[in-house]
Amino acid sequence: MSTDADAKVVQTRLTEQEYEQLRRVADQEGLPLKEVLRRAAIEFSKRQEKHDPEDPFFAEQVPEVADEESSLTATKTDEYLYE
Repeated sequence: MSTDADAKVVQTRLTEQEYEQLRRVADQEGLPLKEVLRRAAIEFSKRQEKHDPEDPFFAEQVPEVADEESSLTATKTDEYLYE
């Protein structure tokens, strides 16, 4: 978690219904509203982020696939995960 010195303040507007829903979640989790919002922003950002091409996991060469069905499965998996 960042310190106050390097943290940024972000503001937004919520409808009354959105606010009440968020407040209920915060109360159920026993967390301050700003912590729930911070976690929601981080989770949203992570879901939207594409993979890092510099990550060694993605830098390795993929071996050639022996049959067409395996190739199709790998292609569909990539599409599902990264597009």
